Amino acid sequence: MAAAANESQGLKIAVAAFVTLTIALAVTSYFLYSFYSQSEAQLESERHKLKNALDEAVNRGENYDEFRKLAGARAEEFDSAKAEVAAFFKKNSERINNLVTTTNAAIQKAQQAGAEGKDLEEARARVQTIINSYQSEPNKNFLSTLDRLTELLENISLLSTEMSSNYLGLRKSLESSTSVAKQANDIQAKAASDSKADLEAEHNKHEQLRQELLTKVDQLQTDNDKKTTQIANLETQYRQLKDDSDRKLELANAIIREQRDVLDKNENVLDKPDGYITFVDLTRNEVQVNVNRRQGARPQMKMTVFVAGSPGVPTEKPKGNIQLIQVGDQYSIAHIDKMVKDIDPIRVGDIVYSPAWSPEEPMRFALIGKIDVNRDGKDDRLDLKRMIEEAGGIVDYDLPPPSHGKESGKLSARISWYVTDERMPLREVFEARTDAGMAAQAQFDKRFGQAIKEARSEGIRPMPLGRLLAYFGYEMGTPVVGRTEAVNAAAMLRLVQPRKKAAEPKIETDSSKAGAEPANAKREVEAAKPEPEAAKPEEEPKS
Repeated sequence: MAAAANESQGLKIAVAAFVTLTIALAVTSYFLYSFYSQSEAQLESERHKLKNALDEAVNRGENYDEFRKLAGARAEEFDSAKAEVAAFFKKNSERINNLVTTTNAAIQKAQQAGAEGKDLEEARARVQTIINSYQSEPNKNFLSTLDRLTELLENISLLSTEMSSNYLGLRKSLESSTSVAKQANDIQAKAASDSKADLEAEHNKHEQLRQELLTKVDQLQTDNDKKTTQIANLETQYRQLKDDSDRKLELANAIIREQRDVLDKNENVLDKPDGYITFVDLTRNEVQVNVNRRQGARPQMKMTVFVAGSPGVPTEKPKGNIQLIQVGDQYSIAHIDKMVKDIDPIRVGDIVYSPAWSPEEPMRFALIGKIDVNRDGKDDRLDLKRMIEEAGGIVDYDLPPPSHGKESGKLSARISWYVTDERMPLREVFEARTDAGMAAQAQFDKRFGQAIKEARSEGIRPMPLGRLLAYFGYEMGTPVVGRTEAVNAAAMLRLVQPRKKAAEPKIETDSSKAGAEPANAKREVEAAKPEPEAAKPEEEPKS
């Protein structure tokens, strides 16, 4: 019984759920159908509006085509047709302006020929007024243009009628004038006939003289041809001699270049000495050299010292470097900046050499390509120029890389050395590459090769940068300073003196210590006359 009751209860629930779902489905179907009916009505209304708009657009297009054909425009598009109409108006305005010019010229010509009449001036004034009115009209259209052109045509017709009447009057007056002129012309014809006879007689006389002159010209022409042949032969001989001379000169230059190449490959002898060491004072770190002011030497010039007895100046093996501090008329005093080996000091008779200076004239240099003095990947051509100028040389030509300036100067036979730097930098340098930069670099590489070729053809000798720096006494890491104008010897001595200990109780010992100083240093201190406070030893502050 309980099972039957449960089944009856489940059936009731199922029937109730089915009825509820049926009612919900019916309500949903009703609303969906209602919305569909409204949407279909709106769609039909929009379709009707679209059809009306299309019909109206078609009618407008047909009306536009009819109006365009009536206006005479050939283009179908609106902008093209508008441009064509504007061009027509512009061309029509130019033609009207030309019409004014032509009309005025015709009237002026008629007046110069004798045409008169008040109506002629009035007609011209009316034509001018109509044209000015047409040109000044702000809104031109076909109707106003046709109206103005019709009015202009009427006035031009009146003007043409007036000019025709004037033409008839002028014609009659010209016919009467022609009869008078004919009589005068007959008289002038008779006089012209008489003059012609005289002219023919005179012409015959001059013809005889002309024949005589032609005979003389033929003789002179014959002589001229002979001279021309002689000149041509001489020019041929001159060209032959010139070709022979050029070949000999080219051969001589080739021999010179070959000899210079052989000499450049020899690393033992480079150039002749510029002077010699005549006195050495190692205590003062100074030397005396036999170069003087008359030879062009000047203070602050740097020179290289090589071993005495060499046949020339050995390359890249100097004994040391000196710098002139006092230049006299007979000799000069130089300071020893560097000695390569203490066991082989600078001695009397050693060779003094400067790659940038000679007793005859300053050495001239050409800088070609990059100049990296300290091999840091950056261009240091300004530092090298300063070193060359300090050594007494001159830079006549400079070809820097694209990003470091422009080519300056000119290669010539007066230049002694051209300097190139083929050393690699000690660190990699990265630069942004652009199309313009690569094109500039390619052009620079081409110019670099041309400059080397020109330098060799001019007989300029090569000088690697490393060798030149060795002559200047440059060492890696040494800062390149500017030219020194003066040195305070006393101040420099005080700076390099060792500090004295203050533990000594008595001041009297200072005099003994001062007496123990080198004699040369003492003389320099006395010559500089330092202040008394500077000569005393430093004392510890008392507590």
